[in-house]
Amino acid sequence: MQDHHLIPLILLLAGSVLLNLVFHRIVICRLLYKQEAKFPTGFLFWRIFPELRRHSEIRKARGKSLDAYYIAFILTWFNLLLAFGILVRVFYDYTQLPQ
Repeated sequence: MQDHHLIPLILLLAGSVLLNLVFHRIVICRLLYKQEAKFPTGFLFWRIFPELRRHSEIRKARGKSLDAYYIAFILTWFNLLLAFGILVRVFYDYTQLPQ
């Protein structure tokens, strides 16, 4: 039996992660590079939240809007929670006995 509900969820996750990476590279990293950040900015997934925090601090210091920060923050958490939900669903399906 194949799960037809997991394929659209995985495609949604892939598209959302791709959108998040593009948004992070174009908006967040561009400002960080202007503030003399080093090259691996935006490529290391464990640095996403510190880079977002630094981006918000720079924007606050300049008195600018934090809209891009909130969009990236919410999209990142959406991706993490969606990936967790998909993993829980997959593990649930594999632990059930066939009938």
